[in-house]
Formats: sequence, C-alpha cells, structure tokens
Amino acid sequence: MNRFLVLSLLLFISSGASSLTQTAIKSEFVKVMTDDGITLHGALWTPASDKARVGIVIAAGADSEFYSDWLVWLGEHFARSGYIALSMNRRDHGPQQWFHNFEPSAMDHKYMIDCLAARGAEAVILVGHSYGTVTAPYYAMASDDPRVKALILYGPHGYKRDGLTRSFGSQTEYQQVVSKAKEMVAAGRGHETFLLPPILPGGLPRPSSYEAFLNRGGPDTNAVPVETIRKVQGRPILAIRDPADPYRATIPPAQQQLQEANKKLEYVLLPDIRSGKMDTAAHQFRGREEEVLRVTLEWLEKHKLRP
Repeated sequence: MNRFLVLSLLLFISSGASSLTQTAIKSEFVKVMTDDGITLHGALWTPASDKARVGIVIAAGADSEFYSDWLVWLGEHFARSGYIALSMNRRDHGPQQWFHNFEPSAMDHKYMIDCLAARGAEAVILVGHSYGTVTAPYYAMASDDPRVKALILYGPHGYKRDGLTRSFGSQTEYQQVVSKAKEMVAAGRGHETFLLPPILPGGLPRPSSYEAFLNRGGPDTNAVPVETIRKVQGRPILAIRDPADPYRATIPPAQQQLQEANKKLEYVLLPDIRSGKMDTAAHQFRGREEEVLRVTLEWLEKHKLRP
C-alpha cells in the first residue's frame, strides 16, 4: 500500500473519530466479494438509532475512491439525517476506470445494495456523483432492482452518443483511436495500455487498455447517460449541478438532454455564485455542501423517502 493511500486512510479514520464524538453516528470499514472474486472496499455510516428503513448508496465518479472528501461528507451527513449510507468502490475505482468494462462495473452496485439490505434497509436510493451518474442509472435500468426507489445525480453527465468524442480534438482523431483500438483487440493485444486525452485542458492523460476503451468509450458503448436515463422507468430522479462546473459531460446542453430523456427527472441548477466563471471545485460542490444536502433532503421528503 503506497504512502498516499495510507495517509488518506488515516485522515479518514481521524475524521470519522471526530465526527463520532460530536454526532453519535457510527462508521466502519466494510468489504464485499463479487461473484467473480473481486473485493470491493467501502465505508458505512449508521445513524444514532442504529437502523434505518431507507439506505443510500453513494456511487463515486471517475478517479475517485470511497474515501474521497465529498463522498465521506455525504455519508456522514446522510447518517446524521437518519439514513444508513454506504460509499463503496466499484471494480473500476480510481485509476482502474479504463481497465474494466463498463457493464460489470455498473452492476457492482448490486453488492452495495445487498450490504444495506443486510443491515435492515427496505428501500435504497442510488446516489451518483460525476461518472457515478452514468453507472447508477445503468444499474437501475439493467437490473430493474425493486429495492431501488429513486436516483440522485450530482454533477450529472448528460451527453448523447455523439458526446463520446468530446475529449478528443476532433471526430477524425477519435475515429483514428477507435480504429487503432480495434486493430489491437483483433491482434490479441487489447489488454495493452495507451493514453487517452485529459478530461480537461491542461490535465493529465488517462491510461487505458484498448479493450476497455472500446467498451467504455467506443461507438457501440452502453455508457451513454442520456440513452440510459430514457430507459429508467418508475423511479423519480433528482439531478443537481453547480453552473460553474467546467466538466464537459455536465455543461449545456446536458441539462436539456437529460430533461428531454426522462420526464420524471427533476433538474436543479444551483444559483451562480461565481459571476459566470468556471471552477473545478464546483464539480465537488466545494463550499456548497450544505446547500446541496438541503435540496436533497427536501426532495426525499417530497417523495416520501424519509429514513
């Protein structure tokens, strides 16, 4: 285990201990084993009552871990509000994203729901952040799991299939990478690594296998949020975005496309507090956590999803 991970875990434990002293919520590390032998690690927060009728699964975004600041903040505050909450890594967590196929990664949410059900949760809310707003709806659509009563999307991705090229300089560049990836897979070298362009200008390139790129970002991928949201039936959906969020998957026309895709989706665009300027901190709702929580809890109350 590298030093960064050790320090991160120590900080997480320290933060949890402090919160426990102040709020009486309980936190613990948990892990589950998937049917294909992959261990998923996470953190569970239980309210002071030690049980809750409604549980909340928090689905991380790209490059995130279950102990990322925003996810831990959500877990603690959902528990303070009476919910049992779980932040757990999928198999594609952190730098693993572009080395695992999309569908089994999204279906890992089943194990998280099972974990909450084993703790007494009768209903579950799937909460996704960033890329988690792609995996969580896909799970709900593909499984039609009756335990999932609603979806909440923070920093929601809202691109159609033509949006797959947005990280590339041009459609031509994208098609060149697709062609190369297909050649490598056909040659039995799909597991080899290459570099994808950064998500934002000036960012770091992203390592990926050729095989995973075709599955997650190729022209035939199932990881297209607008197409998935359209097929999510019978469940209310809340989407929240800070207008200063610069991530390409979230900017207009993402809101319009998501709302057109599903009439049960309620989209909340927070007030602009940065005078029109973009800020990467807005993707994590930094400084606006309480505001987001208030909107979320009011929406859950409206839909009779109290703990």
